[in-house]
Amino acid sequence: MLNRILLTELSVTLIVLLSTTKMLTIQSQLLTELSAALTVLLSTTKMLTIQSHFTDNFSGLLLSFL
Repeated sequence: MLNRILLTELSVTLIVLLSTTKMLTIQSQLLTELSAALTVLLSTTKMLTIQSHFTDNFSGLLLSFL
């Protein structure tokens, strides 16, 4: 009888551990995807900043010739 109770408790503990491990794996995958998305956003922002500076400089250059 005691063995059956211990096996049931062990089974429940293992199910909780498996569920927690699965959630942590999903969380890790989501963090990886978020990191990739933030890297793309940072890169895009940097390119837009460079483009803006180029446009400002080009506009200033055009105005100096007019």
